[in-house]
Amino acid sequence: SRETAYIYAISSAGIMYSVTRACAKGELDKCGCDSKARSNDPGADFEWGGCSDNIRYGARFSKEFVDSDEVKNIDHGSMNLWNNGAGRKTIKDEIEIQCKCHGVSGDCSVKICWRKMRSFREIGATLKQKFDGASFVRWDKKRSRLKRISGKQKRPTKKDLVYLAESPDFCEFNPDYGSLGTRGRQCNKTSYGLDGCTLMCCGRGYQTLIIEEKHDCDCKFFWCCRVECKRCTKVIEKHYCN
Repeated sequence: SRETAYIYAISSAGIMYSVTRACAKGELDKCGCDSKARSNDPGADFEWGGCSDNIRYGARFSKEFVDSDEVKNIDHGSMNLWNNGAGRKTIKDEIEIQCKCHGVSGDCSVKICWRKMRSFREIGATLKQKFDGASFVRWDKKRSRLKRISGKQKRPTKKDLVYLAESPDFCEFNPDYGSLGTRGRQCNKTSYGLDGCTLMCCGRGYQTLIIEEKHDCDCKFFWCCRVECKRCTKVIEKHYCN
């Protein structure tokens, strides 16, 4: 499903990200900064320096770790390998160049730059976009590869996520898929997000309950050392999915 595709992609990306950051911090013996990011272009207005993130080592470690248990020549194995690779490719595409100026009185006579990964929050957001645009594929037994369901679909690239089965209906209770459904769930009447009654209740509507809640109020501190409060009643509305 789409959800499975996302989990594999972000797990692969997470391992690559963590290992790459550990390399840059000097926490691992077998790697350090990326030495290949130091070859300077004579025409550039900056010099490579600092500590560039060693994404090549991080990608290689992630590939060896998460891809090793997958079998390429079967449907789910091929799908998982594809999504693992898409997760790593996302980090590679999110690399940015950061620079620092050196000079007298703030003059940028020398600019030192290095390559750095974006924050993992940004990488996760990019993968969420890929989740929304994931490609539905099928397994071609003759050629032992993934194939588009329809020729009208855009051919997925190595950057895209792919999935073999439609997502289950998370609106309904389904223990086989671990779905608890949304019946009886409390929702937010004024929200247009995922917690809003419109989305969460899946078009079934919702019930509104008027509830009186008691709470401490008008609290006063008396020296020394006690706090005395009144008990107040507040009327609130709570909404639950049908």
